[in-house]
Amino acid sequence: MHAGQHHAATRHRPALEKTRLHFLDQFRGFALLGLPFVNVLGLWLIHAPETAADYWLQRGLNFFVEARFYTIFTFLFGLGFYMFLSRSAATGGKPRLRLYIRRLAILVLIGLIHQQYQSGEALFYYAVVGLLAVPLYWAPRRVNLLIGSAGFVLAAVMGVKLLTIPFLIVFGLAAGQYRLIDAINKGLSLRSLRMIWIPSLLGTILAIGVMWRVAPSEPMPSFLFEVAGESPSPTMEAAFTLAHIGVATGPLVSVFYLSSLLMLGRTRVGAKMLHPLQAYGRMALTNYIGQTVILVGIQRFMLNTTPTTYVVSTFVSLGIVFFQIITSHLWMRWFQYGPLEWLWRCGTYWTLVPIRKQTGDL
Repeated sequence: MHAGQHHAATRHRPALEKTRLHFLDQFRGFALLGLPFVNVLGLWLIHAPETAADYWLQRGLNFFVEARFYTIFTFLFGLGFYMFLSRSAATGGKPRLRLYIRRLAILVLIGLIHQQYQSGEALFYYAVVGLLAVPLYWAPRRVNLLIGSAGFVLAAVMGVKLLTIPFLIVFGLAAGQYRLIDAINKGLSLRSLRMIWIPSLLGTILAIGVMWRVAPSEPMPSFLFEVAGESPSPTMEAAFTLAHIGVATGPLVSVFYLSSLLMLGRTRVGAKMLHPLQAYGRMALTNYIGQTVILVGIQRFMLNTTPTTYVVSTFVSLGIVFFQIITSHLWMRWFQYGPLEWLWRCGTYWTLVPIRKQTGDL
């Protein structure tokens, strides 16, 4: 590895604590909070609700978690797409496509490996869309906003969750082009923030109200499916409609969640509450993969083919989240990157990037 590569790695070290965009780390950390509660449903065998606790947990997941946190995660990937290329252009005069393509090629490999254990994983699709969407970096921001918005509406009408991924990524790219990060970093006025928060709150209330009305009164299966040649039962049909509405309203609820975080972060108590999410979000890749490792490990070595309940899966997911928040905080006290983030960066810049914090940074 030659001096030029080492210089590239040096110029792309993580932002200093004083200049780092902590709200982005908090957004990523917040997005990670909801993922294990949904992903566990595809990894474990879970009974349809048989108790009141299971019944209400299932509804809570459908109303407040499903298609909400993954929407944030996907949007932030698109925003990160813009930030990586724009920052490389600021330092090198033009976007460093070779680094970006290598970065996403590594993510494709990570995603392919991850898919062997988590069929619902998103990294592979993120990487593929990120590669295909490179030309859109030079497209006018209005064009990207139109593509992202219209494409998502089409995917939402069709009710295909996977199809929303490319358009949410393009929407994140457009947000970067519209300098959303700069606006938040400079400090949105309370009035501007309220103009976002209040309509999104009202929209969320309306969305949850519609979902409440559509949801079947009977317990739904934990995994939705259709049998070829047979009409779905009324409960299954209502469950599909509920999931459809959940996907369509995902961005609206996500805007409410993120604007609520910004509102909360303006208060001293709120800032302290959100602080643990920073280290959690900085290790997003490690923690996302780690959630799968833990859930699959429990399934294979403890549960095997034994069905469990929503109560058990929820408490286990809570335990994973708390464990990861604590370990992320401890890890980031001594290191600049999470383990997988470090490997990803070394592969991107094709050099051994220092991982330990310097003495003055501890």
